This record gives sequence, C-alpha cells and structure tokens, in this order.
Amino acid sequence: GRSTPAMAPKQEEEHFPATNKAAAERVPLLSGASLVSPSHVVPPTPWNALDPVRHGEHFPGGGHTIRESVEHKGGARGLLLDADDLVAEETCCGSGLETALYSILTRLPALHTFSVLGFFFLGHMWLVQSRPDVAVTIIGVFILYGVVRFWGMWFSALRGLRLLQLNDSRNPEHWQRKPRPLGSLDFKAVWHAVIVPAYKEPIAKLRQTLDTLAAQSVAHKLVVCMGMESRDPDHLEVAAQLEREYAHRLGGFCYTAHTLAPGEVAGKSSNENWAARCVKRLLVDKMRVNPDNIVLTTCDADTFFHPNHFACLTHHFICDGDQRHHRFYLGVANFMPNVMHVPSICNARYTVLSIGRMAEMGSPVSDPFPLAIYSISLKLAMKAAYWDPSVIPEDWHMYFRCMYADQGQVGCTRLYVTIGTEAVVGKDYLDTIKETYDQSVRWQWGAIDIGYLITQTFSRPDVPIWQRVKLLYAAYDHHLLSVVMVVGLMAAPWLYGKIPVLLDLDIWTGAETIVRLGSIMIWIWIVHMSCHFTFMCYTDHVLRNDLLRNREHFDTEGVNGPYRWATLALYPLADVFLFIVPTIHAHTKMFFNSSFNYVPSAKQGVRCPTPCGGGDLGVDDSAEVHVKSSAI
Repeated sequence: GRSTPAMAPKQEEEHFPATNKAAAERVPLLSGASLVSPSHVVPPTPWNALDPVRHGEHFPGGGHTIRESVEHKGGARGLLLDADDLVAEETCCGSGLETALYSILTRLPALHTFSVLGFFFLGHMWLVQSRPDVAVTIIGVFILYGVVRFWGMWFSALRGLRLLQLNDSRNPEHWQRKPRPLGSLDFKAVWHAVIVPAYKEPIAKLRQTLDTLAAQSVAHKLVVCMGMESRDPDHLEVAAQLEREYAHRLGGFCYTAHTLAPGEVAGKSSNENWAARCVKRLLVDKMRVNPDNIVLTTCDADTFFHPNHFACLTHHFICDGDQRHHRFYLGVANFMPNVMHVPSICNARYTVLSIGRMAEMGSPVSDPFPLAIYSISLKLAMKAAYWDPSVIPEDWHMYFRCMYADQGQVGCTRLYVTIGTEAVVGKDYLDTIKETYDQSVRWQWGAIDIGYLITQTFSRPDVPIWQRVKLLYAAYDHHLLSVVMVVGLMAAPWLYGKIPVLLDLDIWTGAETIVRLGSIMIWIWIVHMSCHFTFMCYTDHVLRNDLLRNREHFDTEGVNGPYRWATLALYPLADVFLFIVPTIHAHTKMFFNSSFNYVPSAKQGVRCPTPCGGGDLGVDDSAEVHVKSSAI
C-alpha cells in the first residue's frame, strides 16, 4: 500500500533539459515544503503554424511532477489505502428518522405522476361535460408554459453554440495568456485531482479517457486517481498496467480499491467518496499541498475532454477569486463521440440530449445543474463531507449536498468547452435499444432526490428560503412536471379537442369565431415541431462538423443531408419510448421499492483508429488484462 517515488532524477533529466532547470519555479506549500516545476515556456507561435493544432494534435504535459516534500518521501503514485475520516454532521432529525422520511417521500414521484395523469385521462368526461372552462384553463397553462420553455430553450441552445465556437481554441497557450485580475493566484499553483471511477471497464476504454487527460495542455498539473472497485477481481492488475502507461505523462497517477461498507450502495457516488478521501489524505495530509489550490474533477470512464479543458478550468478557478470555493465548474457535456454507431432511435435521443444540455449551459437566466462530469474545489467537497455513499444519483445529489453544507452560497461557473461521453452500446441492435432504455430508467431514478430536498427545505432555516424553493422547483420541473406536461399536451387534442373556444381573430373589427380546441393545439404542435426539427438539424450539423471535428475519439463526420435528417426526424418516437415510458417506469419502481440495484451502462468494444494509450511504450494494446465486463 506504500506509494513509490514519483520520478528518479535521471528520468527527470530526460523530460527537463538542463536549459530549463535554471528557470524552475517554486510554489510554496504548507509546513515549509515546496512544489518545484520547470518553467518550460512555449515561445510565441505564429497563428498560421497552429493550423495542425486546430485540427486535433495533442499537447502532452511535459512531465512535471509533484516533488518529495518534507513530510512525505514519495509521490502521487500507486495504490492509496489511507482515507480522510471526516464525517458529515446530522442536519435533520437524526439518521434513523431521516432515513424513514426519505423512504416515505420516495413514493411521491409515482403518486404525483399517476394522480395528475389519472385526473387528466379519467376525468376528461367530467371536465368536458361539466367544467370545460377548467379543462381549457389547465391546457392553456400547459401550452403557455411549453411555448415559453420551447423558445427559451432554443435561444439558449443557439447562444450556447456560439459561445462554444468562441472558446474552441486548441492552442495550448490560449488560456494561460488570458488576462486575470491583478494579484490573483498563479496559474501554475493550481493542481487538479481527477477521479475516474471504474468497474470492470475494458482497459482499452479506460485508455481512451486517459489519452484525453494526458493530451491536456496542462497535463503536468493533473493527478489522476483511478477509482477501482475491490469487487472487480482484476482491478489491481488493470490499475497497475495503466499506471505504467500513463504516470510519466501526468503530474501523478494513483488508484484506490473501494470496498462497500455497511450503509453504502454500489455505484459512482460511494466510489467517488472513497477516492476523494484518499486523494485528500495523500495530497494534503502527507504531501502538504495547499488544499486551497486543489480542484477535484469527477468523470465517467468514457469521458473525452477538450485538450484545453483543464487550462480553461484553471483560468476560471483563478478568476473566481474568493468565490472559487463556492462554485461547481461545468463543461458542456454531449453524447456525440459514437452517436453515429447506435440505432437511429437512440441516435436521435442522444442528439436531443446533447443539444438540450447545450441549451442548459447557454441559458442566461438559470444555473445548470451538474451532469456526470464536473469540478469543485477540495475545500467545498470537504465542507460537504465528500460524496454521499448511500445514494445512486450522485451528480445532482452532490450539488444539493454542497448547497446545504455551504448555506446556499453555491453557484455554477460554466466552461464553454465540449466534453464527450459515449452513448451506450449493447451486444446487438435490439440490445443497444434496451440498454438505452435501462440507462434512461436509471437517470429518472434521480427523482428520489425530491424526498431529500423536501426534508432539507423544511429543516434548514440557515439556508435562504429562495434558494431552498429554487432547488425544489428545479428538481420538480425536471423529474415530475415535464413528463406529465408532455403526455398531457400529446393527449389533449383527442381528449379535449371538441371543446369549442371563442377566439378574437380580428383586433380591428372585433370579429369573433368559434373553433375547436383540438384544431388550435394541432396547429401549435405542427409549427413548433417543424421549428424544433429545423433548429435541431442546423445545430447538429454545426456541432458535429465544426466544434467536434478532429477531436480525439469522436467519430461524428461523414453522414449529412437527407439520411441524417431522416434519423433526427425520429425524435418524437425517441422522446416517447426513451424518455416518457422510462420515467413512468422509474417512478413506479420507486413506489414499490426505494432500493435500487445499480447496473452500469453497457459500452461494447472500442473505436481506436490509432494505438490507444501505451502504444508508444511498446505495450500490447490488444491485451485487455482479463477485464470481464464492458459495462460503464
């Protein structure tokens, strides 16, 4: 369990020529220790020489490493066994009563969904005959809310697309050269601990993620921690192999072996909780790195970062000043790396999700919530007592957890750089559709946080009331309201379409006409679905052929025109069978049993046109190190 030295002096000379050693920079740490990194400055490069850079070449870190400190004769390498023992404070009614409340409140999503839809479907005869005014009012509110949401989403999506284009520079010095406030933290003082949870993933898939980390323009400032699971019989062998291949390309490479403790559930959250605690114990308690300067990033095992992602993150972390310890840092995630390799209905669904996430990130009026891949300061993670090991939905839950731990001060800083994560791929065509459906059910299991938020809303007067209501409304809108509103608007023209509505069609003469409610709704549907399809085709084209062009491990080009449009035209079916039905399925399961057996998403095979990972080290890339499952 003891870590090995980070790098021998002879090896350092290979990475840092003598001409650079004299320019080494010392960053003071705690207890008199120091962090030494050579100032290997890239000379100014003519922009015409950066054309190969813009088209996807990599910028490896140059071999910077955390040096031995006065309190630890080693480096950020090897298996970590010692973890921080910080315990979360009870903030509600005692763990027993709190658990009972959560269990009861997990039934609310199903009660809400079935009561609203039951009233809408089973009560339509009474509404049509006795209270048509009530029916028209309900449907009118749904239509108004849906139209506002629709145009707001597309304004935000196009705004987000433009901001991504403006920030897409792959010049390795782009973010380092950006102006920052006078007296701000030095760019080289920030360290990134990147947690990559993994459970039985193919080693080739893990190599793809690590390739994009090693290709970062600030790779020398990254300490990667592979969060392995002891339940995987090959976890140590896989982690050790990856360490041999990637440690010399990063600031540090270590790994953990998480074992489920009583009260924990198998999943990403419990894995991250253990890995983050181990990283803190290593970097802060043993190596004495200043915790104010450490950023934690968590991702999936199939995450493909922009080559300047962590440089962009460093820049914004510094510019946020004292607010950096109250912020979540979010890149713009998408599912486009292998979207052209899944069935058309799945392709359409993942494209809609990617554009939807871009719209959330581009919205000027609301804060997005984290989605799988995000960064926070180590101090904020410690304030929240790290991740909750007893839950499945880790990203939103961690955001809520930090918000309440920080008394409502948490906000989001948006990083307008793209991050890719793969669509699920099953064993064959039908299995891929099934796996996509199962993944959607898992995502909708996040509605279980409604109970957590209700409990915290009424038990945390120290958090501003508007923050508590805002969080509860956002979760309600996403997990509960959206599905019933969409189903209601789809069914309304047939259930309530015969209700006559008096319209004033001529504002000059005051002429009035009577039309069916169903006719009005059908025309609204036609106009908005046509606009949605048109905007989606345009955004998809720019995203695939411009922003993601030549990105490492992205295969997005080559299919345009009518065939691509026909695929995207399947989005209504994809919404029904891969969003609405899985949501109702998840709510039903939660009603009968609040426990959840976490099964990671399937990702079969790997697309690797050039040797992945350790190809330059003479490592056999075909050796899968006996990984038995391809689930992520």
